[in-house]
Amino acid sequence: MSSYTTNVPAPSFGDTGFVVPTEAAILAGVQADQLAAFGSDLNTGLTTPQGQLATSETAILADCYDQFVALVNGVDPAYASGRMQDAIGRIYYLTRIAATATTVTATCTGLAGTVIPVGAQAQDQAGNLYLCTEAGTIPSGGSIDLTFQGASTGPIACPAGYLSAIYQAVPGWETITNAAAGVVGRDVETRAAFEARRAQSVAGNAQGTTAAVLAAVLAVPGVLDAYVLDNPLPVTSGAVVTGSLSGTTLTVTAVASGALAVGQMVIGSGVAQGTAITALGTGTGGVGSYSVNLGQTVTSESLTCAQGGVPLAANSLYVAAYGGTAAAIGAAIWSKKSPGCGYNGSTTVTVSDDGGGVYTAPYPSYPVSFQIPAATPVKVAVSLRQNMSVPSTAVALVQNAVLAAFTGEDGGDKARIGGALYASRFFTGIAALGGWAQINSVLVGVGSATQASVLLRIDQVPTLAAADISVVFS
Repeated sequence: MSSYTTNVPAPSFGDTGFVVPTEAAILAGVQADQLAAFGSDLNTGLTTPQGQLATSETAILADCYDQFVALVNGVDPAYASGRMQDAIGRIYYLTRIAATATTVTATCTGLAGTVIPVGAQAQDQAGNLYLCTEAGTIPSGGSIDLTFQGASTGPIACPAGYLSAIYQAVPGWETITNAAAGVVGRDVETRAAFEARRAQSVAGNAQGTTAAVLAAVLAVPGVLDAYVLDNPLPVTSGAVVTGSLSGTTLTVTAVASGALAVGQMVIGSGVAQGTAITALGTGTGGVGSYSVNLGQTVTSESLTCAQGGVPLAANSLYVAAYGGTAAAIGAAIWSKKSPGCGYNGSTTVTVSDDGGGVYTAPYPSYPVSFQIPAATPVKVAVSLRQNMSVPSTAVALVQNAVLAAFTGEDGGDKARIGGALYASRFFTGIAALGGWAQINSVLVGVGSATQASVLLRIDQVPTLAAADISVVFS
């Protein structure tokens, strides 16, 4: 059998995967082969016919290698995208989420006892239709908050007060409005978001863990975000205290219940959003001083200190879910939670349990409670250097870049329930707009944009509209 040799360097498998030679190295190898075949007098200049053949062969080999690199990377979840990522997802019985619709919490008013059914229709000021995702009965107070989801998918903004018309009349239902902006929908799930969901779904094979409950809830159609926390202790978590804030020092003068701990958020009428205990001072859970992350001045008042900002009942599970139907969320929680645990939250549904076919009708039924987090508008303030290259569309371009980062459409992590939102998250998208986008500062916050980062409570789902993104040039 004949053996063949070539001066073209071969690809190899190394610690970092499939390693291919550079195009310059391939070209040099092809030219060396030509000289070996036709003699050292051959002119291998790239402008000659043989030079053209060499560059064509180099391009063919380089393209072949590139395709194989893409194939090899495609079987690694860390790098897979497109069709290869879809294939990996199917191993876990997952498919890429199609475009989702904007979800908004709306206040419906009318006659007490009026039932607003699932599918009830409302319309925003731009003519977009929204459908009610949970049935509700208007109480004696005359109003009820219900979740509505856009009839069309995609990142359709619904600012506060924008959902203002009843499209399909329901006798007794008189008005509708949204106090806070909706959680903006999105286009087809990005590579990064799909991989994050695949990683979370692995926990769905477990039972009785918070990760398993979270995976099950996130798998409910229409759920845009969720958060799960438990309290295994036989007492209510967190603490209710009387205290004041001076700079970054929290001084507690009385404890009504519970104990303080590092990591707890501090909630009070005058306390800045995202304030959290960072270190113990003279206090070790009770009366005394503690360090917090945000400097401020707050006179003595009643404060709640708890992980995520929400005290949990003894031996209970906390689930926050935004989007989807209440019945499906309740069923998902029931399918993964441990027997005997209590619940937290203001939304309660009844779940029937057939025991996987063990029971016969009538099936035992159980109340399952969870929290629909409040849509919480985030503010972003962007300051850019004024220069001659700034285009007339600069403000809109910056706002779109910030929105893409906030929703994760840029391929990064999206803003989430109970998460920390950093102003630096928006730097890359803004800077990528061009050399004219010279950043002076970016600040974020709830209520006003004054912080380098802001921490959301676990009963808050962050929202952002273009109107909440200020862009100034100086």
